[in-house]
Amino acid sequence: MGKKRKSLNSHYDLLKKEWARKHDIAKKTLEEKHKEAFDFLLEKLPAKDKLAGGALALMIISSNVAPTTALAQIAGSPQVQTEDNNSRLEPLIGDLKTIVPESVQPLTSDEEATVSAILSKNFNMSIKPEIAGLRLKRTYGMIGAEQHLTRYPGDTMSSHFTSQNDIDLFYSSGMAPGRGAWGYFANSASEMTVADIEREKWYIAVQTFEAENYNSRVGEYRDFFKYRKILVVNSKTGQAVVADIADAGPAVWTGKHLGGSPEVMYYLGYSQGMRKGPVLYFFIDDPDDTIPLGPISFR
Repeated sequence: MGKKRKSLNSHYDLLKKEWARKHDIAKKTLEEKHKEAFDFLLEKLPAKDKLAGGALALMIISSNVAPTTALAQIAGSPQVQTEDNNSRLEPLIGDLKTIVPESVQPLTSDEEATVSAILSKNFNMSIKPEIAGLRLKRTYGMIGAEQHLTRYPGDTMSSHFTSQNDIDLFYSSGMAPGRGAWGYFANSASEMTVADIEREKWYIAVQTFEAENYNSRVGEYRDFFKYRKILVVNSKTGQAVVADIADAGPAVWTGKHLGGSPEVMYYLGYSQGMRKGPVLYFFIDDPDDTIPLGPISFR
């Protein structure tokens, strides 16, 4: 009886060691394959919930959800926002609610001045409805989803992403048949810089052609609008993105006033359903180019 029990225990130990070995291999493989996504998620977790990459991988392996799906779900979960960020969202939303009309309509000069002050204070940057006397027709409008833009000759959806997480979230949006308002972002794949990648990723299309006296000042407006930084804010939720102008549109008859890249729409909270909604969009006065493009939180 003692020998039999010893044999069973020995067999169990071997199985346990083999299972642990395979589990370690799976965890390591998952970490390596989705390193960029893990880094992104870990950076967004609040301090009290910080995990090592291995711990996050272990959580996903232990679940019954496919890794790529789990990563996409975690990335989109409001639980990854910091408590400090959430606590500061409430006063921002409250302040905007007292100024921004329920119906989407142009803001008055006084409303624009008040909103500019609110956004400048909360996001710690210089936010303006106009710069050097140049402005868009409006600063509060309806944003709609746009497709990815061709970054260089020969760019395709298969060459557009560097992580599986981005593929899962944004591949289905497809690519626009034409180029952006300023043409290609780079002459070739080999010449494309990080700045070019970021500009396409976080681009918006605005109705440049609706600007006051646009037809008599085309050259001036063209140079001013090209890759101009814009703070786009979902006034109902406080979600905000630093975007850049890389295309003109949409057409007035669509009822929309600007369009956002798939990434912009995702981080504004408008990537599902009708994929459109009201936003505030003001210029960022950043002459030294110190403010990075992308989703932002409070500082």
